[in-house]
Amino acid sequence: MIQVTKFGAKGNGVTDDTAAIQRALNQAAQTGETVYFPSGVYLINPAATLRVGGNTTIRGDGRSSVIKALTKTFGWELMRVSGNDVNISSITLDGNYRVNRVLVIGGGCSRVTVSQAAVLNATHSTDRRSEYYSGVVSGIVVYGNTQSITIENTEVANIVARNLVGSSLVARGIYVTTTWGSQERAAKQVAIANCYIHDILPADDADGIYIEDPAMENNRGEELNSRITGNRFDYCAKRAIKVFAKGVYVAGNEINNPYLNNNYYMGVDKGTLAPDMYSAISIYGGSNTVEGNVIAGKGSFYAAIEVGAGFPVEHMIIQDNEVTMGARSNIRGTTAIRLGNIKDFRIISNTINNGERGIWTWQNAEQGLIKDNVIIVRRGGGIDLSTYLTGYVQKDIICLNNSITAGTYTIRTAPTNENVIIK
Repeated sequence: MIQVTKFGAKGNGVTDDTAAIQRALNQAAQTGETVYFPSGVYLINPAATLRVGGNTTIRGDGRSSVIKALTKTFGWELMRVSGNDVNISSITLDGNYRVNRVLVIGGGCSRVTVSQAAVLNATHSTDRRSEYYSGVVSGIVVYGNTQSITIENTEVANIVARNLVGSSLVARGIYVTTTWGSQERAAKQVAIANCYIHDILPADDADGIYIEDPAMENNRGEELNSRITGNRFDYCAKRAIKVFAKGVYVAGNEINNPYLNNNYYMGVDKGTLAPDMYSAISIYGGSNTVEGNVIAGKGSFYAAIEVGAGFPVEHMIIQDNEVTMGARSNIRGTTAIRLGNIKDFRIISNTINNGERGIWTWQNAEQGLIKDNVIIVRRGGGIDLSTYLTGYVQKDIICLNNSITAGTYTIRTAPTNENVIIK
């Protein structure tokens, strides 16, 4: 075991420990030893990213072992993993609002685990001349050509985009993506489990977890065999979970919407009231399952579970979710399960309360089963199989054994429906 204090690190919250810790990490990458951080605050120059090589284990004493960015400079990343077989556990990584990203798992890594950790406090630089003034702000970034990445029992919090450059302010608690302009393939076998993700801001474009496969843009997306399970979300200003990929299992998550008519845009539309939350879960790729999630809070969602609005989504299962839309919200046009272009889908045994619509197929929808859902929308409609868009059709859909209590209609159909069966 390598104890960083034996390499000269002080951990006193005053001394710059960057060089000492990097020496310890360099040795561990050669020997495969564990780098141990006793309780203390280890200050790091954020402009000199800590580099973690392969075959390295980093371990602390829990929340009392803190690697923290110094305030005198600003940097892109606090720590970067660039090897295989890395474990980071029982430690706090504190960007101290002096980095854009706190922890980065670089392209090509395999078998990396982050557990029992805290990853906190990322934002933009306030210096307009700085290269860190813009860009996506993230707690943890996982780049492409990676596989077998596990993030578990970890807190990710206080990830705040502040500076508008272009059209939006973008923040991600955990961001699974590819290196910009690269030929990387999307990360596979990523498991994000039992984490607490909160205070990801602002409403313009801040998501707790975002998994994307840019190859989807060219219809070359691959199934990622990834999982988002058992996580808790709070104060994720736009969404808790966004998936633009195939083959992701989203299950057993608890998503709280704490906003109630008080979530505001901070970018182009600064000062304008945003939805309490735009969505809890947005899915923009096929072969995905959304199951057993609990979605609630005092605020409402524009679309609590949203599927597809542009690219057609195929092979989708939404089942056994509990969705409660805030009854006192001022948002208009709210839907619990909102389906865009979708084919071969199953909406089964979900429980829905409040909002203006329970389930809505608002674009092309075909080969669907909507079954055994319990919907209580006292001031709205239950299942809406109509669209206001010219040329869009809902066809080959079965609605079976749904229990609906609704103020305006139970199931709405349209003259353009084809082979829609209601039982």
